[in-house]
Amino acid sequence: MIMQSDVVKTQDRVYHQDGSFYDAVVVRFAPEGLCFRDIDQSDSRVKLCDIAHLRYYKACARGESKAVVVAFLRLAQDLPVDKVFAGLSPVTERGETLLSANSTITYTLRALLSRGWLDYHDDAWRIRVPASEAAWRERGRAVLDLLVSQDRLHLELGRRPLSSVDFTGFSASQNLIPIARCGFLSDLVWHRRPRLAFNSAFFLLEDEDFASHHSALGEAYNLWVADGAIHRPPLYRRGTLLNDGHWRVGFFGLDDLQIVLPTGLRLWPAGLPLPEGAIPFTLNDQGPSEVTLYTRYCGVASQGVVLGRTPVAPGRLELTVVDRRVVGYQAGGDLELPQNGFAISFAPSVLPAAGRSELLNALRTRFRLDYGFARPEHRAIEQALQAGPVLLREGRATLSGTYLQEQEQFWPSRSLGDGGWRVGVVPTDYKLDVDRTRAGRAGLGIDRAGNLVLAMVSGVNRGLEVRDVDSEGATLDELVDLLAEAGAVDAINLDGGGSTQAYYEGGQVLVPGDRRGRPQVHYERMVPSVGIVF
Repeated sequence: MIMQSDVVKTQDRVYHQDGSFYDAVVVRFAPEGLCFRDIDQSDSRVKLCDIAHLRYYKACARGESKAVVVAFLRLAQDLPVDKVFAGLSPVTERGETLLSANSTITYTLRALLSRGWLDYHDDAWRIRVPASEAAWRERGRAVLDLLVSQDRLHLELGRRPLSSVDFTGFSASQNLIPIARCGFLSDLVWHRRPRLAFNSAFFLLEDEDFASHHSALGEAYNLWVADGAIHRPPLYRRGTLLNDGHWRVGFFGLDDLQIVLPTGLRLWPAGLPLPEGAIPFTLNDQGPSEVTLYTRYCGVASQGVVLGRTPVAPGRLELTVVDRRVVGYQAGGDLELPQNGFAISFAPSVLPAAGRSELLNALRTRFRLDYGFARPEHRAIEQALQAGPVLLREGRATLSGTYLQEQEQFWPSRSLGDGGWRVGVVPTDYKLDVDRTRAGRAGLGIDRAGNLVLAMVSGVNRGLEVRDVDSEGATLDELVDLLAEAGAVDAINLDGGGSTQAYYEGGQVLVPGDRRGRPQVHYERMVPSVGIVF
């Protein structure tokens, strides 16, 4: 039995049949010590410049010979748009009303840059909105003034001079980078000095992940519970490590939650016994029902594709929700679905005119909602972290060739038969095989005594491995074997790839896998969500 104060680390080098190898670290620790927390970089300027550099490398890797990246820090605490930009029109050209100041900033900057209405000359940003576009001129000036005055805006050109920039042909969808809360794990270690710290949840990283103006690079997603409170909902039904008195593995989706809006309106999963006054909802029902919740997974089960928008539905009111914030609303359906959020769609019978006005008025100043677990057996959960897939259940390996997409709603972006491209469900860049793709991996399991087992494998960005020097990573099947050999009987996969990292007693125990195009040059990647043992 591991004592509460013990954190025991072992490591090994495992060789593949072709002579390549992976470096593995296993850490065992008592169940009382673990907690999951979000982090943010203590020096925001460091965060801004490092992520701009990362995205500059990605632009160069796409073949942009004179890459230009514009990165900006979103407000650390999102606020209603009326509190930050009072008097500005919050309505987008597609008819969505923005409630979030962060969403307004992203939407405005994308429009200015894509239309050539913003430039950088003589070391200063300038608005170039035509006089005929008075509303856009006012909106652009307000957003730019805020970002510049708070040093939240950064222009990255590599080593080219910065005095003036021509934004002709600028791709706002790929090279304008909104940045959310995230930080270097090393920064946390130096300030807090935990015995063990490691990356945990999946987060938005690729440009397809944060295409919505409600999303930003660095935002973690899927279920996170801390101190009994649900801070993020389970958007996609995937494996979860939870503690309701002891650690165990389970599965959660949005239809496991109740949702309470600021007016007190209570939404409840259809099919469960309905409390008095609650309104039932369905999930991804293209019918739809009186209240339907939509995620990016909508369309996969029925049509085999990610639709990306809610169905056109005249008369319905739809709210866009990210974490616990109602960030926008739109009438009539056809609402874009963010990767890290969902939509609540109301029929007129549920929200007649008076009820609709009451809700929208409340949301303009109080745009946060509350979650609770709908099933009695879940209400004792104090901590939970969802990532997936589940790797072990009661001592048995769960994975098969189709497990990720059929059981845990992994549906990455993919090519279509006509040469087109369909953006998937986050993580959008993720190999679905379990026995071929080698990468940095992280898995967290529970042994028969109830102790926790963390297994991690170093890996390198694909194509940048140096033979006989770099750990080439493991397959998901190999991660399962590593956890089982370490004694785990239940386990889930955590975020891996270039994010795979851990610190033990203040020191780094894995070689970072992020190379940014430079073999044997190691970059630490910022992450938003970590596991900590003190």
